[in-house]
Amino acid sequence: MSAIGTLALGLAASPEQTAQNWGTSSAALKTRLQQALAAGRPLWTRPWEGPSAWVPLQAVKQGDVRKNSAAQWYVAGSAGTCGATEPTHTSGAAVSDGGVLWTHLGGPSWDAADDPAKPILTPTNSTSTPAGLTALDVWANRALFTFNGCAPAQYATNRAYLNVFTIGVGGAVQRGGFVAFWSDAPKIGFEAPSGTAGMRIFCDGRPLTAGPIYPFAASNFWEVVDWGTRKPRLWEIHYGRDNATFMQIAITSADQIWPAPSPGTLRGGALGDSYLAGSSYGPFILGDTLPEHFGRLIGVDDMWRLGIGGTGLLNPGTGPYYTYRERVPQLLALKPDVIFLQGSTNDIGSNQAAITAEALACIDAIRGGAGGQPGSSAPIFWFGPAPISGSYSSIQAVDAAIKAACDARPGQNIFYKSLVTATPPWLTGSHNNASYSWSSNISQYIGGDNVHPVDKGTMYFAGRMASAYANEMLPLVA
Repeated sequence: MSAIGTLALGLAASPEQTAQNWGTSSAALKTRLQQALAAGRPLWTRPWEGPSAWVPLQAVKQGDVRKNSAAQWYVAGSAGTCGATEPTHTSGAAVSDGGVLWTHLGGPSWDAADDPAKPILTPTNSTSTPAGLTALDVWANRALFTFNGCAPAQYATNRAYLNVFTIGVGGAVQRGGFVAFWSDAPKIGFEAPSGTAGMRIFCDGRPLTAGPIYPFAASNFWEVVDWGTRKPRLWEIHYGRDNATFMQIAITSADQIWPAPSPGTLRGGALGDSYLAGSSYGPFILGDTLPEHFGRLIGVDDMWRLGIGGTGLLNPGTGPYYTYRERVPQLLALKPDVIFLQGSTNDIGSNQAAITAEALACIDAIRGGAGGQPGSSAPIFWFGPAPISGSYSSIQAVDAAIKAACDARPGQNIFYKSLVTATPPWLTGSHNNASYSWSSNISQYIGGDNVHPVDKGTMYFAGRMASAYANEMLPLVA
């Protein structure tokens, strides 16, 4: 039986039951992680409805996807009205068509046409519950849904914020993650949040549309998805990197909804900088964050994204925000089965010995406990800073400093992957390809600031991380 079929029959444990259903030894956990990896699948996959063609003078929202006359796909990095010249560039730069900034996604590796079996999508352009359906109070009925990488908090009586973590003392609550559920309903109404929030709906592992579903209004309008036939289907609602609000859905009294735990029922926690949090250079596709992509590929859907732009081990950013170690109590409170750290180039300029000392303190806080939270024996996988072109020797120093800290704690299931000393480095250019003159890929995946990945860069990093995790790191867990 397929993983989807098994889950549809309710044979998988809920996340809350994980500890009771599995042993806590490293060997047992390694087996679970390997099983989850085998069930991994991509987040970037063929939409049921392909993107429409780019046309001049069309209004688009940030995150919308269009194809040009050469069948290349692009994502809007800004909202606006399309200009007069279609995008044709293939680099990671954001290029204006005269009205909207576009970044290149590439040519799809699947049929770009609409799937003939697609459902009927109907935007109602109305705040009224669609005819024949009844709105469901998702807050009161939250036990029917699986919340991945987030915790629901009541909003507007019958809706829910999807909270992840607090970014600093007295700071805002970062939101994100996605909601999953099973339903046998032939037709479901989804309330699309107003403004630029939007949502991206998946059904049976594929997005309904290449881009997001927006109301294009200041009100919460409904979108109806009609398959025409009754059968169990796996639904997911993905949100933007900065905010996430689970709005109402609408069904009939004949329909059922039940939770959709992921195949491995594992929880992951990820600490990092803007490579996890996202930046003004991307990602723009809803749900297209590095932790969500990476978690999906390794079968850990419940991946909590504790990333803050501008921060590092020693660098609190401009908030100031919590540094990596200051976030550890929130990480430990999640009781993750597996822990990931990333970066950071934001520690450039700090003393190398100080970086090593702080990395050790961060590791020791995870193992020994912090902020009243008990320590965790979960395996730690640390991916080093990206080999971008600015201050490369300083990036090499940060990379070496963190590796030294990880090496100083042998036998604790702590594994470090250098993106800088990889053969060749994950990002190459004139700054580091003297021995690999055939390779120069940094302009493909990094935005115009030469620092942050665009959407296809996020996908690239997620794929490379998943490969390193599966082939170089996970086998070493003992």
